[in-house]
Amino acid sequence: MPANLPPQFFELQRKLNQIKDIQEKIEILQEMLAICPKHKGTERVQEEIKKKIAKLKRVQPKKVKREEIYFVKKEGAGQVLILGPPNSGKTSLTNLLCNTNFKVADYPFTTQLPTPGMLKYENILIQIVDTPPLTKDFKPGWLKNLARQANSILVLIDLENDPENQLKEIEEILNEWKIEKGKILFVGNKIDSERGRKSFEKLKKDFEILSISVKEKIGIEELKRKIFEVLKIIRVYPKEPKKEVDFENPFVLKRGTKLIDFVKEINEEWAERFKGAKLYDKDLKNFRSVGRDYELKDGDVVEIKI
Repeated sequence: MPANLPPQFFELQRKLNQIKDIQEKIEILQEMLAICPKHKGTERVQEEIKKKIAKLKRVQPKKVKREEIYFVKKEGAGQVLILGPPNSGKTSLTNLLCNTNFKVADYPFTTQLPTPGMLKYENILIQIVDTPPLTKDFKPGWLKNLARQANSILVLIDLENDPENQLKEIEEILNEWKIEKGKILFVGNKIDSERGRKSFEKLKKDFEILSISVKEKIGIEELKRKIFEVLKIIRVYPKEPKKEVDFENPFVLKRGTKLIDFVKEINEEWAERFKGAKLYDKDLKNFRSVGRDYELKDGDVVEIKI
């Protein structure tokens, strides 16, 4: 069986021959191993790379070891990190959600650094961060830190390429990183193909997973709604007497926020003089009185009495 190695594999091989730093050599070899197709035709190639990595680690001075640090400043109503194996469509999905034009190619590791964009969901902005492929052979510490800091993680897998193994591998990494399960959203790409549909029907029996097609733009609106839900946030609109409600600029709060905490966020002095609030219906014609311990819901319109 032919190896069918991707073009970037040979680019990394040329780079490997040009550098002398042991740690850099190890990192390049790990990247080569991660993008190497996993089948019988590449077993020998994989074994040779693993042997080279092991040999370099044995002679590597302790002081050479280093860890790069990347930080993406949070913007908008929440930060969602897209993780997934090589060529699952992470960058294409980011471009579709955020109307960006980040580089896309049909070979792995086109994205080498965390790249943020902004998704407009109804009347709020959500930050989407594209990342390099995540595999058991390429899981740098800086990516773990980003995953821990993010408000939510979208795991994107390729439904046409052994999705069960992809899910298992990514889940093991996230468990190792101690990522809270409640902030993870699993998504399968390429539902437009027959193979993808069959894989999804099998997967959904054991996994809570959403299906999409980036290419055909299938399921994208539902995905946006799920992204909003997994962030566990709500939008609340304050109303002033005899004035129009500004529905374009809501207050974005954590799900479970009580009315008194919302009042404190607006004005600490108001909280001290708080007497209650009017909670309006959707048509803004009727209302009911609520107290300080009322748990706010997404879309609530409240008029505070002080």
